[in-house]
Amino acid sequence: MKSNSLACLMGIAVLFAALVAPAGAAELPANLRMNGFVTQGYFLSDHNNIYGNSESGSFDFRELAINASWRPRSDLLVAGQLMSRRAGNVNDGSPQVDYLLLDWRAQDGLETQSGLRLGRLKVPYGFYNDTRDVAFTRPSILLAQEIYYDMLRDLTLSVDGAGFYRQGTAAGLNLDLDLVLGAPKRNVAVEYTYLGGDMPGKFDSGMAVVGRLMLSDPQARWRAAISLSSFDLDYDAFDDPVPELLPGDGQLHVDIAVLSAQAGYRSWVFTAEYILQHIDWSELGGVVALKPEVDLEAFYLQAQYRFSSQWDLVLRYGEAYLDRDDRGGLDYQARLAELGIASQPAARYARDLTLGVGWQPSPDWLLRAEWHRVRGALWLPRQDNPDDLQLERNWNLFALQATYRF
Repeated sequence: MKSNSLACLMGIAVLFAALVAPAGAAELPANLRMNGFVTQGYFLSDHNNIYGNSESGSFDFRELAINASWRPRSDLLVAGQLMSRRAGNVNDGSPQVDYLLLDWRAQDGLETQSGLRLGRLKVPYGFYNDTRDVAFTRPSILLAQEIYYDMLRDLTLSVDGAGFYRQGTAAGLNLDLDLVLGAPKRNVAVEYTYLGGDMPGKFDSGMAVVGRLMLSDPQARWRAAISLSSFDLDYDAFDDPVPELLPGDGQLHVDIAVLSAQAGYRSWVFTAEYILQHIDWSELGGVVALKPEVDLEAFYLQAQYRFSSQWDLVLRYGEAYLDRDDRGGLDYQARLAELGIASQPAARYARDLTLGVGWQPSPDWLLRAEWHRVRGALWLPRQDNPDDLQLERNWNLFALQATYRF
């Protein structure tokens, strides 16, 4: 909360400075840019819930964002975005600072640019994380949940810290390097994802180190990237002694590696990404540490076809396993059964086939529709599905989304 309050105050101060500079001017600075977007979604599922009560049809997903950028001098950029996001019981629509940064361009040549960033920085992660909230940059309503898990959006979206970037060429290829170090957000959604629910304690501090190296063809025919990140989150259990089966004081360690590849051919764009996430609960104890360490493994394959400048079609298939050594979740179910706890193995994996279509009738409007055929429930939000035992293994999801940018 303190971090968000400080970020909001910084945002107000930056915006005020932009509006009044140069001193005494009656109009806004010529290099001040302000934009925004509004997104409304509709989700309908035959079983299980996502973004509200989707089994009955849910409009409980909307995003409203305002962003601004100001360049007080050629080598300096100030930029930020304030967003209200409503997503079922996961996000309640409270305004949040998505990013707010000061970008100093140390090198600005024709072939090489490099610089430093300070503030709340977007996390360079895969192909889409930097811009995941902007519908016009996404190939579908739901990004591939195997890699861009919405329940982890706040943790992996941005950090408060510093970053270095370099964009240049090497051996005739474009080479982009991004490094970020800082404190990630640590809210209740992180507890639901890594601890299984809203625990009595909280993650009270943490540190993230993130890096991404991307190579691309100057003719934009292909690109490939590797993203590496490490999160250390300190958990304060509050209670002493800690009740049985609940996590105690300690640190959660999460290491993530993502491999990304994309190629274009005429009207086609083919994308594949793979993630290996090592999760270490060993210091926390409790039920989450029944198996102290696991390797989450997931991937997706995607084909996007553009009929014209206004229409596109997306076909995607992905798989995700919370424990790649227990893909069906049966071993974990047996461990819980020994403690007298019933569980649903389907909550440990997901296989998703997606078909979607997009229509952009004008530069400012984007409409999408898509269908998901899913086996498993790994990436469903626990906040919208409080009882694992009620989860259905096989289910369908239909989604609509409209976005307007200004």
